[in-house]
Amino acid sequence: SNLKITVVKQMERVDLMAFHRGDKAAAATSATETITPDASTIYTDSDESAGSFAGCGIVNVKRNVHGYKKLSMVTREEFARSELSLPDMEYDSFGFWLDCDAAKLGKTMSEDELGHGIHALSHAILAVAPLFVPCVKNDVQCDHSVHQPTRVTIFDARAGGSGICAQLWKFVFVPDGLVESAIGLLQACASCSMDEGYEGGCPACIQAGECIKFNDYLCKSSGLIIAQHLLKRLQSTDLYKKNAAKAAHEEREEREQNERKEVNDDNNTTPCSTPQKKRTRRSITGDGGDDDAIDIASPRRSARAKAMRTAKDMSSAKKRLVMVGRPSWPMDRSNGTTRHEHHE
Repeated sequence: SNLKITVVKQMERVDLMAFHRGDKAAAATSATETITPDASTIYTDSDESAGSFAGCGIVNVKRNVHGYKKLSMVTREEFARSELSLPDMEYDSFGFWLDCDAAKLGKTMSEDELGHGIHALSHAILAVAPLFVPCVKNDVQCDHSVHQPTRVTIFDARAGGSGICAQLWKFVFVPDGLVESAIGLLQACASCSMDEGYEGGCPACIQAGECIKFNDYLCKSSGLIIAQHLLKRLQSTDLYKKNAAKAAHEEREEREQNERKEVNDDNNTTPCSTPQKKRTRRSITGDGGDDDAIDIASPRRSARAKAMRTAKDMSSAKKRLVMVGRPSWPMDRSNGTTRHEHHE
């Protein structure tokens, strides 16, 4: 099957350079090595997100199933292949996208490595999404394209949107956010990080049961390189710098508040000179005898004693010759006689 995602309406937009539609030449001449490359080499004029480094909005998702294969359950050998002619499954949803700077990374890695790396990074972002928003992997989906992809696209799997991607968007341009968590997952997976020479990941990290490519075409090492480059570009944006400064200010205020609270607690603490209250003695048998009186030293013991008195008074417990609330023994007494004497 094939999946095609088109941006219908862009709600928010984050740029690394000044870009105006219809003026791509000026944007290309003003670009430097650390900003988004010429949008005309990647996007088309019909794309709402043309030229933007990142954005969120309404996307159109179109999936086409064009055939199926018959494989051996033992050897996975292909027996037959059939074609289908079915109408497209199409719906609108909400999503966000991040440009991966394909023009620059394409100079250091092959086309397959770039496509497999972006696919792996998309899966990693899906895997860490529940760390930031209450959801599961099935609630969000990504673009599984592996042939000349240029960006990571995450969208709500539910038609019309479920609001999850709208919340995830808030954790993109923040310190210790979505991309940094994905980098940590790609770097150190507890299950497959020690498997040398294997780049396909495992179900604990980047493999997902909803992948329309059946978890093929994944490369963790390429995905890590792309994610680290993407993080550097995120950190260079004004939005990320603003959020980082705000987070640092809040952390500093919280630390100062905690220090003041500790100082006040130390100043208000004085040595305890009053003697402790003497424990009282109370009878739980009901006859008020001193021999049956016990020390009740805590609310828990008081509650336990009350529960024992209530259990003894229950008529159902007397009929069954047991005490509700604890295991019964043969010598338990209900009405003054032992169990053996009662039966005799």
